[in-house]
Amino acid sequence: MLDILQDLKNWFEANGGFIHPDVSLIHCEMRLKNDIAFQAVYGVSAIASKNIPADSKIVSCPFDLVITKDTALNALSALLGSASTAILQKWTERQLISVYLSLHWIAGDGQRCLNILKHFPYVKSLPPRDKLRTPLHFSPAELELLRGSNLYGATLDRQREWKVEWEECRKVVRTANEEWADLLTWDSYLTSATHLSSRAFPSTLISQNLALPSDTPVEAAPVLLPGVDSLNHARAEPVSWIQSYLGSGPAPSAESNISVIHHNPIVAGTEVFNNYGPKPNSELILGYGFSLPNNPDDTIALKIGGPNGGRWEVGRAARGAEPIWDFVLASLAEEGTEPTYDDHLDASEALADMAQELMQKLPDILISSPTPTGVREDVASMIRHYIEGQRDILESLIEYSEAKEWHGDMPEDP
Repeated sequence: MLDILQDLKNWFEANGGFIHPDVSLIHCEMRLKNDIAFQAVYGVSAIASKNIPADSKIVSCPFDLVITKDTALNALSALLGSASTAILQKWTERQLISVYLSLHWIAGDGQRCLNILKHFPYVKSLPPRDKLRTPLHFSPAELELLRGSNLYGATLDRQREWKVEWEECRKVVRTANEEWADLLTWDSYLTSATHLSSRAFPSTLISQNLALPSDTPVEAAPVLLPGVDSLNHARAEPVSWIQSYLGSGPAPSAESNISVIHHNPIVAGTEVFNNYGPKPNSELILGYGFSLPNNPDDTIALKIGGPNGGRWEVGRAARGAEPIWDFVLASLAEEGTEPTYDDHLDASEALADMAQELMQKLPDILISSPTPTGVREDVASMIRHYIEGQRDILESLIEYSEAKEWHGDMPEDP
């Protein structure tokens, strides 16, 4: 593994990348520390070999090394033939980048492939499939522990969606190369798609109008930033993203780059972190394969059906509950009139009942629960963190609903 990481560093720096000279990339088991993320079994960490002063540039990735949908599209068109280009242009960013990553293993490192697939040292440094911990890599027993939660349904939805994508990709690859199509198995595609979901940054970081990860619009495309994605996540870590976009047109010059600046001094021997922005455990587990204990950014999705229904996100301490309360109250009040005291009582009961029903569906696993047989300890810890957060949010929503009973005008005594 040390050779792989050294090859990554050599390749990265030879192609214009920068890693602080006092930062070393090492393979280690992630450790849990306060509210810092951990990847439990496998990971690459950036460790300070000496004290690093505040406001130091830690890593910088040239735009030429960024893996974008266009990077993947151009490479796949060259490998699969120009006849495939029209179909490839209809693929999602995930399909393009996932197949691009997979072909580094499938097509081999012959000279022709080396000229087209330009990220071999990077791809070889990515964690193997058996070390990934998103729910699509859970065993049946582990996935069953999520039954009754929103994350259980989200996992099944993602699996169905990705399998449809994989089958489409395999058909296209087969028209060009039968052997490659046979090697593009579900496990191969899943591994590459997980690498993308767990390491992707928004394309707005490399656009002329820079937008930070925490401010990213939904439509931003995922991109991979070699070197930069070697920094693990720590909540609220004070970092800045500095973009050097050179060139006046929509296509930046080769010297353009994106850098991470760390604003706190870093003590020798400690890990150097990035900050992906505030994320609930549901997103961290589904997309990245790790969790935070007592994550203050946890949320739960609440849905009300019907033609006028909607979807709301509520956080701990009932943060964000006001919009769903307003909706429930308005739906019970007579149209065109102010809600009465009885309307407040009914709305309070309805919202509390909804939260209570969701809480009863949650799995029974607790922070203090022993790890069930056949379940990996690191997976059990993630599930405990997630369920604890969901339960805490629902309890706070019940308290919020009960407090709302008294916000209406009390009827006067006769």
